[in-house]
Amino acid sequence: MSHFLYRPHVTGPENDVTTPDIVVDRLSIFGDGEHRYLPVQRLDAGVSMQALPGDVDVSAAYLLVASGGGVLISVAAIVRGSRDPLTSADVAVARSAWRLRNVTEHFASLDLELKGSAGELSAGVSALLEPAAILRHEDNGEPALPRGVAVLCTAATTTLRVPSDVTVALSDNSLQRTLTHTVRLLSVDEDRWDERPLPRYTVGPVGDVQHYI
Repeated sequence: MSHFLYRPHVTGPENDVTTPDIVVDRLSIFGDGEHRYLPVQRLDAGVSMQALPGDVDVSAAYLLVASGGGVLISVAAIVRGSRDPLTSADVAVARSAWRLRNVTEHFASLDLELKGSAGELSAGVSALLEPAAILRHEDNGEPALPRGVAVLCTAATTTLRVPSDVTVALSDNSLQRTLTHTVRLLSVDEDRWDERPLPRYTVGPVGDVQHYI
């Protein structure tokens, strides 16, 4: 089974932090009333990503992730070539997250911002569908996602030239906190070595080793 192991640091309303292990095997971008599905291996929690040289379109998004303790919300940068379809994108997701239930009542006041070296855009999450339009609700009224599911909702988009840095930030002014993720976009043509050396052969212990059998 293809999957992504998401290990977020989930901050509660009183700044208590838990770090669950969550298997994601279904990833989509929601827009215009429908889901567009992406291969789940395109989801990554790293701070750097390789891209083809030239222009890329980068979209800020908030990410909803199914979790046994309640749906999580985080931020992500959706990166694709300027001529490529959205479903070919790579997704860089933050390892910090909140419980959605802690921001539901003031969700419309959250600000989602995208910053890049080629410019800066800012957009309010309230311009998007509220999570309630995407999620189903349990008998107790709490929103929920089926197991293994993650859904992206996009906002601002800008075009950057690789290499570049991009930052996505979700600000909660009510609780005075921010989710931020910065990813460095590196060209596949770049080599971090001026002169790349040959690999070295490594060995274990040298000399006599006592065995306990």
